[in-house]
Amino acid sequence: MIISYFNYLWDIHGISAGSAIKGREFVEALRRLGHEVHLEWRSSQPKQSTSNQTDPENSRNPALQKFLKEPKRYMVNFKYLIQEYQILKRQTPDIFFPRLSYGNFSGLLLSKWLDLPMVVEADCPTTYEWEAFYSKDAFKIGNLSMRVELANLKHADAVITQSKQLTEYYINHGIEPEKIHTIPNAADVNKFQPQDRDEKIMEKYNLKNKIVIGWIGAGVSWTGIDILNETMHKLMKQYPSLMCLMLGSKKNMDFFRNHFQGNGYADRFVLPGFVPHEEIPKYLSCMDIVLAPYPQLDFFYASSMKLFEYMAAGKAIVATRIGQIADVIEEGKNGFLFDSETPGELYEKVHKLILSEDLRKKFGRNARLDAEETWNWDSVAKKMVTVFEDVLNKKNSRKNNKSIYSL
Repeated sequence: MIISYFNYLWDIHGISAGSAIKGREFVEALRRLGHEVHLEWRSSQPKQSTSNQTDPENSRNPALQKFLKEPKRYMVNFKYLIQEYQILKRQTPDIFFPRLSYGNFSGLLLSKWLDLPMVVEADCPTTYEWEAFYSKDAFKIGNLSMRVELANLKHADAVITQSKQLTEYYINHGIEPEKIHTIPNAADVNKFQPQDRDEKIMEKYNLKNKIVIGWIGAGVSWTGIDILNETMHKLMKQYPSLMCLMLGSKKNMDFFRNHFQGNGYADRFVLPGFVPHEEIPKYLSCMDIVLAPYPQLDFFYASSMKLFEYMAAGKAIVATRIGQIADVIEEGKNGFLFDSETPGELYEKVHKLILSEDLRKKFGRNARLDAEETWNWDSVAKKMVTVFEDVLNKKNSRKNNKSIYSL
């Protein structure tokens, strides 16, 4: 099968790194299954990656950009149409697989013109995110963005979402339930696996003979790190041998510095900052307990790759009881769950793990088994292929029926 995957993420080495890693991972998994997959990064990339959540062009005459940002999203489609027509004619895919992007309609038109079966990767509700996080004050052309978003999904032969919460969102917006397939994210179980502690990192940061609590977060939205404040103060005071190893953006590192400096704990917070994805397994190897705190949002549609990478690495996890996370983590078996609005519960769960190495090992073993059996990219790719094959079979069936009627 020939698959053309078009991805419109901006800054794939910076703020969009996590989503870009997902694309690369399942593309490689599809290739391992023997399929020919073309990965096309369609958006212009910045010369330097950024940890900001907004496009740097907003800093150039913000008042003007406020009115131009959305129209520019639509205008770029005309450039895409020319370029993508040529790409698709050259690649001749069996399946056209574009990632849903705000204001994008080039794939929708091309799939019609070229009669290509189209499966849309709807990883996030683009209009909702635009309005809630990225461009709250930007000029909007009525409800055009939502109409474009839903047109892509209604025209698609199938839609792949990453969580049942997102699936329900689109069903409530009129997308046919039988068209949507929920396929959660995963981890590379070969790259992320239980391993001995990295001696260089242990020595560099003075982590030997310490219990290390870890947290990883590349983004600056939905991190939930403010939830950790009360618990970490209490634990640091109680356990002098406790260390924290936190990886992430400058904004996240600044949070930890601001909240824990000047109280005697600053030297026990190791803050390497941003670490390339391929280096993360080394840092994970040094962590005994890992945290996945998320705020208690009304609409939590994420599928946490961080969670699955923790599991693949065989770590003892404490995560927020919310959304898909509450379905993946089985309380007391492969991790602990807590209510983000109840700091005392977070403290209680982490405290139990600090006291029991056996419990940490049990959670790690069970989490690793679950990752090997379910939460890995090869499993994701197989589910995607099932969707693609179903789309092709239905198309062939329609063709055969037309041939019969024409006799």
